[in-house]
Amino acid sequence: LVKSGAEEGCEMYQSACKIPERGFWFAPTFFTNVAQSTRIAREEIFGPVLSILTFRTPEEAVEKANNTAYGLSAGVWTDKGSKIFKISSQLRAGVIWANTYNKFDPSSPFGGYKESGFGREGGLHGLLPYVELT
Repeated sequence: LVKSGAEEGCEMYQSACKIPERGFWFAPTFFTNVAQSTRIAREEIFGPVLSILTFRTPEEAVEKANNTAYGLSAGVWTDKGSKIFKISSQLRAGVIWANTYNKFDPSSPFGGYKESGFGREGGLHGLLPYVELT
């Protein structure tokens, strides 16, 4: 998948950090000059890979973020709390982080939208399908 980013004309920057010889490791990588039509912008990448897309308005950012078959997570970074609520209410993602990333509350359910995941797990909502209450 990363190879396709370079082949489709994106600019790739990869860390020169030392990668362990044993195990399954991949150097942190990010891409600039990413078009919405590229695979690295449309598909989920589970690894230290970031595709950077630019936008001019919050509406354009939401449109680009939602223009995918997946919706596992999203992040909103801003200096105004009111923008966080406005933007996050428009995003189609299972988890939305505000001015942070990869933070989870074990009491909250986790899962994606669209073709991401198989429903919700975690929290009371995620536990109920596995128990029989009498």
